[in-house]
Amino acid sequence: MYCENCGNKIEENHKFCTKCGQSIDSVNVNGISSKQIHSTVDEKWWHRLLKVIYIIGYLPLLLIIPLVWNENSCSYCSDGDSFWYSLLTLVIYITIIRLIKIAVLYASMGRRPVWKSEFKKLF
Repeated sequence: MYCENCGNKIEENHKFCTKCGQSIDSVNVNGISSKQIHSTVDEKWWHRLLKVIYIIGYLPLLLIIPLVWNENSCSYCSDGDSFWYSLLTLVIYITIIRLIKIAVLYASMGRRPVWKSEFKKLF
């Protein structure tokens, strides 16, 4: 094993480089350093947090849909108008939330958007 900082050869049981004093990360059996493991754990944490925020983003629909329904139901209007306006509101809201999700994933994680698979997923 070699030091990542100076390239000096290091014994397996050493925790520090004898030449530069750099701390040696423990290496997994597959050759993955603990820094790489921590970065994947941090990425999973961010991904979970973003998923929770994304699901919470649907909660305003519980208020928006009844408001649209009440606004469009009147004595001289047909009942179908309220349904279609509410359905249109639902489709527009879901589309906007998904576009925001794709943009946030692209900005925060550096993942390129995969449009077809993102719109097929429910959450």
